Amino acid sequence: MITTIYKAKGFTLVEMAIVLTIIGIMLGGFLVSLTAQLELRSVAEARQLLGNAQEALMGYSLGNRHLPCPDKVAGADNGDNDRPNDGREDFDAATGTCITQEGNLPWATLGLLENDPWEQRLIYRVVAGFSQRPTPPLNSFGLATPSNIRVCNEAACNVPRLTDVAVAVVVSRGRNRGVCNTLPSLPACEDERQNDNGDNDFVSHEPRVATLLTPNAEYDDIVVWLSGSILINRMVAAGQLP
Repeated sequence: MITTIYKAKGFTLVEMAIVLTIIGIMLGGFLVSLTAQLELRSVAEARQLLGNAQEALMGYSLGNRHLPCPDKVAGADNGDNDRPNDGREDFDAATGTCITQEGNLPWATLGLLENDPWEQRLIYRVVAGFSQRPTPPLNSFGLATPSNIRVCNEAACNVPRLTDVAVAVVVSRGRNRGVCNTLPSLPACEDERQNDNGDNDFVSHEPRVATLLTPNAEYDDIVVWLSGSILINRMVAAGQLP
């Protein structure tokens, strides 16, 4: 009787290495795709939040004849309308003026989410004349109240600009949370720094990454603003002005 012996065949080490490499490439591509999808979703959610903020600011103004004050980010706790980081607008009840013209968007006052998708509060700046509460002898804003927040294409704020007559601006600091990681060194990112330096100039453009040739180019802020002319037109249409 002839007995046939079958020899079991397995994968060689080389074959196993090739298979594992292919699996690794496939998993890596899947993870990159998933990360990109999650980031796109976060950006879309941030844009939705800022759009809601625009509408909430407009609605607040129509109901109160002035824009809300920012929620201050630092300083003493002096009561409900002068308390840092509580989401409520901070103002001097005696004069009707804001404690600060730039701070957190007052999310609690406006009924909005506290944070953007990256767990950061939104920056909010408002023109003093449009946030003045109508406390005699002071008045709320009118047809001739100047609006002077500028939104620019770059930090130098050269022409053409996106607007010279915004009355309020809201900023999400984006995925990097306002902390730039520029190469080859770590200078202040010019465009992003323009959005948190406390003045009336802001920058808005598409996201950019830093390179060796453009070390200050990193930018992922998301910016919306409220036009003075649009706000006044809406107030006139609603019978709030003149």
